[in-house]
Amino acid sequence: MVLNKTRSQIGDGKNTLFWHDLWLGDSPLKTKFPKLFRLCLHPSGTVFSFGFWNGRKWEWSFHWAREFRPHDITEWNNLLTLIDRVNFNPEIPDSFIWTPHKSGVFSVKSFSFEMAKSLSNIHIASFKGLWKGLIPHRIELFSWFAILGKLNTKAKLIHLRIIPPVEGQCALCGCNMETSNHLFIQCPISRSLWCWWLNIWGLQWVFPSDLRDVFIQWLPPHKGAFFKKIWLASFSIIIWTIWKERNLRIFQQKSETIHQLQNLVLLRMCWWIKGWGDPFPYNPNEVLRNPTCLQWGSSKKTPGLSITPYTIADWAPPAENALKWNVDASYHPSSRKSAIGGVLRDSKGNFICVFSSPIPCMEINPAEIYAIHRAIQVSLNCSNTIGNRTISVESDSANAVKWCNEKSGGPWNVHFIINFIRNNAAAHNIEISHKSRASNMVADCLAKQGLNREDDFIAWM
Repeated sequence: MVLNKTRSQIGDGKNTLFWHDLWLGDSPLKTKFPKLFRLCLHPSGTVFSFGFWNGRKWEWSFHWAREFRPHDITEWNNLLTLIDRVNFNPEIPDSFIWTPHKSGVFSVKSFSFEMAKSLSNIHIASFKGLWKGLIPHRIELFSWFAILGKLNTKAKLIHLRIIPPVEGQCALCGCNMETSNHLFIQCPISRSLWCWWLNIWGLQWVFPSDLRDVFIQWLPPHKGAFFKKIWLASFSIIIWTIWKERNLRIFQQKSETIHQLQNLVLLRMCWWIKGWGDPFPYNPNEVLRNPTCLQWGSSKKTPGLSITPYTIADWAPPAENALKWNVDASYHPSSRKSAIGGVLRDSKGNFICVFSSPIPCMEINPAEIYAIHRAIQVSLNCSNTIGNRTISVESDSANAVKWCNEKSGGPWNVHFIINFIRNNAAAHNIEISHKSRASNMVADCLAKQGLNREDDFIAWM
């Protein structure tokens, strides 16, 4: 399809095939003039190879396998009439034009509409709410494939004879064949995630049997421009969370609890709200505590919602060519669990990386040192991604920052970790500083999430 919808715009003619490429009219010249194409001695020649410059005038020059016959002359005259309209520009190379869009520039959105036109059972109207730029483009593309039923579920892999039928059970429930509709709608784990989201807004819904019908009927229950965006984004975020959990179980033999999946939906929503440009006043920790604050901006006030919004000043961005880690630790004395969390952001506040990990049980100050250590360790292991940008680390533990910046001292049981921090901070010019908890809410939330994890979680955005 891409080749059929792309045409060449002639510049110097050196990169366009005369007979094969679409550059003149609405079809390749080999289709319009099949007899001449068969007679041509150079069927794979470029436009430029079929002529020469005579001063400032372009002269066409062809070589044929035999003399023309009367019916050949008719085609030849028609071809000359067509190519005499060509205007060359020897100073610029040939370029490509994407014909479905009036600008000539390729976009995923226009490509998706062209694909939808070729599918008789899929209506273009089904996708109008999908391409809104509310979520990353790759997630929009994933959602589109999911709605079309084009994802590589186990049922599809069996159909393609990639896996045997005995391996076709759903990765989440293990009870039924893993088709697209079962995985995203009918599986008990997936259904509980949808129902949890609907219950937040006091809704009960009889689900359609097809994911495309779910998307078509996915209409916001409340008014407000901001909440409409929340509702549209939630569809893709939920199915993306289901798909990620499915892959986690298949490829890493790990799993999240339903409560952790719910929190991941809310966290992803908070991460991607930042790209909308709306002055949403609540941080991720507040959204996790009370998801109804996502109804912010609606004309209808959310009952029982009393949260003091944070201001942008709570978090100070790094310099333009720098990245900043905010890290935190959490300790739960009754369960004897400790965990750490961190978020890496650029100067615009965009999330670059997050981690949430359980650690050996210890009191809070050594745990904070572990969090700083993990941030530096991740940065060094992914130097290709970070590049030449400088790194800083902020923690809300004054003791942990003090020990890491001193040349000696600190808790004996984490002394080797402190030495690692000191050596690498000096070698790589990493600044470690103390900030209040108000600027560390995302890291605090990730650390608390780590208390319920069995393994490390790290994600690059």
